Amino acid sequence: MRRVRGAVAAGALAALVLAGVMAPALPTTAAWTDRETATTSTLTAGRVQPANQLACTAGIASPITFTWSAPNGGLTRTGYRWAVTGGLTASGTLAANATTLQLTSGLLGIGSGMFSLYAVGPGGWESTARTATVSFTTGLLSACTVT
Repeated sequence: MRRVRGAVAAGALAALVLAGVMAPALPTTAAWTDRETATTSTLTAGRVQPANQLACTAGIASPITFTWSAPNGGLTRTGYRWAVTGGLTASGTLAANATTLQLTSGLLGIGSGMFSLYAVGPGGWESTARTATVSFTTGLLSACTVT
């Protein structure tokens, strides 16, 4: 009797699973099919240019200091976004006229990670990243390498 009940339960479960797998998919509307209306007869494309000449300094009892120059050409910057990922994590934003950033072990902790700097343009569009590796091996020793 137990075997019969087990077989019936297994069959019912299999039927439910197959019914879910074989059920027809419901139609969806993709967001990119929405209509947009232009307000002018001229449309232009643009690109947010990345920061130029990213460089970093680090050492004994000093923070990691990044410097760069503003991008040439492209869309007007509205700011910068930076992030450190990997064993260390932190992120933030900077003003459009910023050309330097300091990272400390107090902000990041001890370990290593990848630093990325993005120029941000109108509408939140971002440039490709300028990157560097960063590490704090103790509270006193920092290192960085632009990649």
